[in-house]
Amino acid sequence: MRLNRERPILPGLDSYRGRYTYLAVLVGAALIAFALVGWSLVKSSTQTQISNITSRTLASGVLADAQTQLNLIENHLQRILIDPVEEEPEDINHGLTQLEQVITDLTESLKRLPAGNSDVALALQTDHQHLKRQVKQLINVRRDVQAWFPAMQLMLDEMYPYNQRVLGNLQLLQHEIQSDEEAGMDLSMQLSSMQRLWLGMTGEFRLVIANRFGIFLAKSNPAPEERYDTIINYSVRFSERLKVLQDHFHQQNSDFLVVEPLHGIEVDYLAWMADFNQVREVMRKPTWRQDLNFMQEQVTPVFKEMRQKLSVVNLSLDTQSAEDITQLTQTAKRLSISILVMAVMGLLMLVLAYLFIKRNLLQPIADTAHALKMEASGSLDAASHPSSNLRETRDLVEAFSEMRRQVHNRQSHLDHMVHHDALTQLPNRILFRDRLSHALEIALRGELMVGLMFLDLDRFKQVNDSLGHLVGDELLKVVADRLTSLMRSSDTVARLSGDEFAILIEGISCREDMEPLALKILNAIKQPIDIADNELRVSASIGIAIAPHDDISVEHLLRDADTAMYEAKRQGRSAYRFFSGEMTKRASESLLLENEIRQAVESEQFIYHFQPIVETQTGRLFCFEALLRWDHPDRGLLDPEVFLDVLDETGMINTLFEPMLAHAITFQQEQSKERNETVAVSINLSARLLNDPTFCRGLLESLVSGEVPLGSLILEITEDTLTQELAEADVFLQQAKALGARIALDDFGTGQASLSHLRQFPFDILKIDRDFVKNVNVDNYDASLVTAMIQLAHAFQIDVVAEGVESQAQLAFLQQQGCDYIQGYLIGIPQHAEEPLESISDIPLFQT
Repeated sequence: MRLNRERPILPGLDSYRGRYTYLAVLVGAALIAFALVGWSLVKSSTQTQISNITSRTLASGVLADAQTQLNLIENHLQRILIDPVEEEPEDINHGLTQLEQVITDLTESLKRLPAGNSDVALALQTDHQHLKRQVKQLINVRRDVQAWFPAMQLMLDEMYPYNQRVLGNLQLLQHEIQSDEEAGMDLSMQLSSMQRLWLGMTGEFRLVIANRFGIFLAKSNPAPEERYDTIINYSVRFSERLKVLQDHFHQQNSDFLVVEPLHGIEVDYLAWMADFNQVREVMRKPTWRQDLNFMQEQVTPVFKEMRQKLSVVNLSLDTQSAEDITQLTQTAKRLSISILVMAVMGLLMLVLAYLFIKRNLLQPIADTAHALKMEASGSLDAASHPSSNLRETRDLVEAFSEMRRQVHNRQSHLDHMVHHDALTQLPNRILFRDRLSHALEIALRGELMVGLMFLDLDRFKQVNDSLGHLVGDELLKVVADRLTSLMRSSDTVARLSGDEFAILIEGISCREDMEPLALKILNAIKQPIDIADNELRVSASIGIAIAPHDDISVEHLLRDADTAMYEAKRQGRSAYRFFSGEMTKRASESLLLENEIRQAVESEQFIYHFQPIVETQTGRLFCFEALLRWDHPDRGLLDPEVFLDVLDETGMINTLFEPMLAHAITFQQEQSKERNETVAVSINLSARLLNDPTFCRGLLESLVSGEVPLGSLILEITEDTLTQELAEADVFLQQAKALGARIALDDFGTGQASLSHLRQFPFDILKIDRDFVKNVNVDNYDASLVTAMIQLAHAFQIDVVAEGVESQAQLAFLQQQGCDYIQGYLIGIPQHAEEPLESISDIPLFQT
């Protein structure tokens, strides 16, 4: 019986060919399986490593954003410490919000990494909250002068009252000595010397405080220690003269009325000196300004801590990226060795497989790793990028390209933000200075000229105040577009700050080349602008500096153009001016005049002179006009054209006007009591006063409370004031008139007022300027103009005052034309608190 042999599992194994065939198939299958498994593992590991590298690169970009935001916030804080501007806190809050978002993005990016720095990122969020609190506290400290300058409270509460009492007692002693003829001139001279010494000592102290805050930066100003020595010198001389007076009155056994002020002067003087020494000690301490100390002690450490943590994260990311690249390279090498072994074992099949893998996987991976290294060093060409035929590798390459594009876009956006204005997209001050420096280098090498224009919109602040900042921003955009449309492609238009623009013109041959362009710019800006249903008409003032004719330094050239621009504003605005050396001298003189006027305001050197206004037909007194004068200690009595513009531009008119108004009301009450009838007083108001809500509210309260009798106050405004943006002035004048005040239009005919202003504003009186009155008896043209003005005013039921009447012929003409009132030297000159003119019956035309 034959035994049946089991059939083989795989047919053909019983033969050598079959066995070797199956063995070859098994070996081949094993090799293929091994290759496929190795391929899968290497592919997965490679993709993971490249994904980690991509994530870390993106995290590095976010990290750079965080560092940029920190720098921007710190720059804004530094500007607030120098000069707090309303826009800076908004920029800081915006920067803090952006920083918070960037830190959140960084935290999310680090969480996706296998070995991230999530703890550091969370700590950065805590530091950010701490930074917000410290920044808010710093802004609050900077806004409160008592908080950031501790010595201010001592100066206001103690030193100022001591100063006032010393001056009051000196005046009291002067009065007593003048009333005592036996006292003699020596004592009077001693008191006058003490007054000058005291004013000099307190004045030097104010200058020490002002100079410490950087208000006066001229090199000629003495150092603080020299001023301290001057104050002490004044103090010693003051004390010596006080001792002389005390000895004199002690020997004379003077009464209590003299001894008591002397004792008060000594007590207040010693107390003032003690406070002065205390303030001096405070000023020497590093904490004399709390805002700087707070910045150094509280805010700056937070910035340092956050930067250190960002540096730790950045170092960690760089280290991990380097490790991933190294591992990626090592993986590629190991795979190459494995493929070579399989190629030897699998002969041609494995060689082909190796070549396939080398071409479609390894080379793209190596190219990607090389591209990442070059991208990290910043040397990768924009057109070069890895390529592959495999979809997975191609997706990886495309992901790398997309990452690279986003990083470049982000960097380009940051570069644009740093060098361009966010509102107008024009170059900012940083980029403009760079281009100006480059243009100056080229011009000096080629012996060419460079023109620089500094442009400032006239009265732009009134647009913001009356229509809002949104309208102001749109206006700036329109102006930027108009300026850009007028320039060549080689020229540069930049917005430096606020409503200030700068224009760089390269390749000019002479300064006259700038004039046609300046005229085109002025005419373009004058064209009407429609914004939010408002038709705006603005003008600009332009200052022009030429290099190398005026200067070859960027800083000095910008300064010269700025000086020329202010000269254009000073001479009437809506014009252009070339820089000249005299402008620098004039600017220096203007600064000295402003300083002198500020001291004059503090020393109460401004006074009112009063000039009568009478009825034309009868000569009966109508009112007194209060005329502001400067009683200068050296130059004598000065008229308003010397100081009024400075008072108005600096805002000192607001401080000065309240005591001057009280003086005018006192004069009115004294004259009314003396004449046994109500006598009116007329005061002049500037546009700055009319735009000051505090002044308007205070004057209305005085009228309501009855401090000013009904019909006794006349408010005068000039024609030029009407052409400015007066905000709510119309409402204020209507309210003042309803409370009994009368409104007068001064200098009629010399400004730019229109007939619509006579209808818009509630005028009771119209004053014809002296330039029209002086020739009415010899010039038919002026006579006709004055007659027409009188008839026009009467048609509006407005009374007329003719100014500058100096002759009887002028008076006769005005009587004939029916003018209501006259004012001028024929009637009376301005006087300071002297007896007013009782009557003018001695003038023939008024005699009955």
